[in-house]
Amino acid sequence: MRFLRVLFTLLVLQNCAFADIENNAPKNGIVVLVHGFMRKAGNMSMMQSSLKKEGWSVENWSYPSKEKYIEEHAEDLVYRLSEISKQHAGVPISFVTHSMGGLIVRCALNHPNCPNEAKMGRAVLVAPPNKGSVFARKLHNYKVFKAIAADKAGKQLMTTELEGFDYLGNFPDHMSVLVIAGTAGFNPMISGTNDGKVAVSETYLNTPHSHETVLAGHSWICHSPTVVKKAKAFLSPKK
Repeated sequence: MRFLRVLFTLLVLQNCAFADIENNAPKNGIVVLVHGFMRKAGNMSMMQSSLKKEGWSVENWSYPSKEKYIEEHAEDLVYRLSEISKQHAGVPISFVTHSMGGLIVRCALNHPNCPNEAKMGRAVLVAPPNKGSVFARKLHNYKVFKAIAADKAGKQLMTTELEGFDYLGNFPDHMSVLVIAGTAGFNPMISGTNDGKVAVSETYLNTPHSHETVLAGHSWICHSPTVVKKAKAFLSPKK
């Protein structure tokens, strides 16, 4: 029995050692996934599993989207990024975001305590309302939707005017950014091509970036194999 206990202890310690090596030496780099409003980490599960298979160290960061303002979520993200950067000093941190997640990352990167590692990677923004959302602003006229969205980040999405999110700041000039917009929406409340919630024209940044479109709707665009493929290709550019 004593021999078995010793053997079991050695196996546990061995597994822990391998785990530490894996955590401290990500093969391709680190990617932080940030879901959108009224979503959970599961919405980024396909992206997470696909990136992990290719050797990325993936942090599928989740947050209570309705309970805080965008700026407060950004502060929470900065705290987590600081923890990651301490564990992996000098390793670039990249991002893949969905919808409001892109706004949170923009805000986080402009936070005074944001670690340099978070500004060294790349960013893929999927269906981001970079210029705001006319659809969200129209929903603000209905009490039921105002109640569902609550009074913090949801209210910000519903009341921020065109270009109003510029106050969150820009991505660093040296950072490569790809925006992927969906085109499978048929929303009569949105003029122009849209994904059902955000117009393609609303996804553009005011700073240099790459921009692509895919045939997908807003809610499940991150489960599109095409989106996953484009994101992975952008995060791992050919040298």
